[in-house]
Amino acid sequence: MTRVVSVRAVTATGLALATLAGAWLSAAQAAGDPIAERQALMKKNGREAKAIGEMLKGTTPYDPAKAAAAANTIAADMKVFITLFPPGSDKGKTEASPKIWQDKAGFEAEANKVIAAANDAAAAAPEGAKAFGAKFAAVGAGCKSCHQAYRISD
Repeated sequence: MTRVVSVRAVTATGLALATLAGAWLSAAQAAGDPIAERQALMKKNGREAKAIGEMLKGTTPYDPAKAAAAANTIAADMKVFITLFPPGSDKGKTEASPKIWQDKAGFEAEANKVIAAANDAAAAAPEGAKAFGAKFAAVGAGCKSCHQAYRISD
């Protein structure tokens, strides 16, 4: 039996493989590259914070499980984030201030404030949007404080 393969099927398969290859290549490039890993985590945390903001503004319905999951993701990511500043990772395309390496304890203290605030927000999620939002405000304040002290802005 002869099987006829359509151009659409071949094109769709090719596009899927190209997409997967691109994703794999991006992941492979980030692996072992602390700058890329830091940037990926910050982008991910930005997406989580945006989803939380949309719930708190009423743009999307408040879902306590999703709010808690997003806050827990931020906390977990920040635990990893503070490990991604080995010596020499201040070189390259990064907005990390040299102050991070000069004041590692201060930097880690700022990051740990964000972790604690995110954990507090996650715990408050079942109490409703108002309680969650009040706790999550400390996450935003912690991010802002850390960025002001330890990030180089353009």
